[in-house]
Amino acid sequence: MPYLLRAWPYDATLGAVRLLPFSDTGFTSEPGDSPASTYFVRRIETPLSAKRSLFAGTAIGGYSETSFGRATLANDDGALDWLADLEWDGRRVEVLHTPIDRPELADFATLFDGAAEQLVLGDEIAVELRDLLVLLDVPASRGQFGGAGGIDGTSELKGREKPWLVGRRRQIEPVLIDAVRNVYMVDPLGFSALLAARDMGVLYSGTVNDYASYAALIAATIPGTGIATAKAAGLIRLGQKPNGRFTVDAEGVKVAGSWISRFADIVQHLVTSMTTVTAAGRDAASFSAFNTLQPAVLGYWCDGANVPQVRAVIDELAGSVGAYWGFGEDRLLALGRYDGPAATADFVFDERHIIELTPRAVERRMKTLKLGYRPFAATFTAQDLDQVNVTATDREALPNEYRWTAVATHAGAAAASLLAREEEVKTLFDSEADAIAERDRRLALYGAKVKAFEVVVPLTLGLEVGYTVKLTDARYGLAAGWRGLVLETERDALAEEHKLTVIGHG
Repeated sequence: MPYLLRAWPYDATLGAVRLLPFSDTGFTSEPGDSPASTYFVRRIETPLSAKRSLFAGTAIGGYSETSFGRATLANDDGALDWLADLEWDGRRVEVLHTPIDRPELADFATLFDGAAEQLVLGDEIAVELRDLLVLLDVPASRGQFGGAGGIDGTSELKGREKPWLVGRRRQIEPVLIDAVRNVYMVDPLGFSALLAARDMGVLYSGTVNDYASYAALIAATIPGTGIATAKAAGLIRLGQKPNGRFTVDAEGVKVAGSWISRFADIVQHLVTSMTTVTAAGRDAASFSAFNTLQPAVLGYWCDGANVPQVRAVIDELAGSVGAYWGFGEDRLLALGRYDGPAATADFVFDERHIIELTPRAVERRMKTLKLGYRPFAATFTAQDLDQVNVTATDREALPNEYRWTAVATHAGAAAASLLAREEEVKTLFDSEADAIAERDRRLALYGAKVKAFEVVVPLTLGLEVGYTVKLTDARYGLAAGWRGLVLETERDALAEEHKLTVIGHG
């Protein structure tokens, strides 16, 4: 079956990307096509081998697993050695496929649309592939302090990353940027609300006035025990130097005038403000659906001392809500959540289509679960708090990094499985009610009996991770049909096969 490969590496001599078209059997587009009247050079040897997962290890959702694979081009004559002069890393690569023997360009459908990692020369050139998640392997940064003074920080801060806050976090330590005037920064893009402020655990009291800018904030007269903000500039000012560690509870940045705190909204903000991916590069429907599915308040605080990558931040947030996420064949970033197979299958395979079917080991059932929520970025020891006058509630709360839900038990797993897991999971939820709801959802999923298969079927366009398939086979209790969720796909275009890892109810 015909395959095409289109790549757009960067050519420094042109100062732009250039299109390189290849095929496995030779193909020329028509004058009305785009590109028009273009010969796709007959060089493809391996059209595509690629793998994509919804999980890392045995954890479904939460931590992203980047797709990887390769395509190869014949080069035993050395005619393509010049490709090594081009810049390939991060550049777009597209593999197209059609079952039609004498196709037109419009007959081809996308099999892979992602990015090159590198090109490896040889008699067979390997184009190493990654999906577009590689675009998120960049620092989650608001920029660096210039050290020019004032809001730009002192010379001691020059080059340090600026702090930032999304959602709601407790007990964070803003960065001191002006020691003379006692000015601290929460986020250069601003923050929405100051919920509480503490000096060595002791709450500040009194009215907190807000000012429009850094200049207005430092010009204001603030009493010695007072506090003021310039929320639009992301700043807090104290009337005098604190006696100990200065911490706050706060709600982070606004986007288009509204505070963001839901997982999908936070992901969109991180991706569009910190990477080259734009709002047009997301699957808007999946983001909207996830906001409805999980509207809980989350929070993430970065103090600038250690800056994670954008993908790592999203992974940590996703781990709290059980989300999986990644780029599809349409090059759009999409969100989803593992809730078991859908009621209606997206693809159906019976014994005529199933090439191989192998049962696969599954994770032990979950017997008990408790979730940590409302994390404190800074904690105090009992000895610290003995030196100051704090409320009884704060004396109990401030030494603990997390609050915890009660332990919940899955009765079925407890009765049936002697080796069932007992787990605790730390999350970024702020509310106990949201943590309890997520605890109960997970326990119902992972406490139930499940079974999994590795199944090989013909190469199927559009079949991706996150879809539900229905398998019918005389073996393994599948005679009446069984629905499972696709957790992993391996596409072998040369063999024209799809290897799937599928999980569903036992």
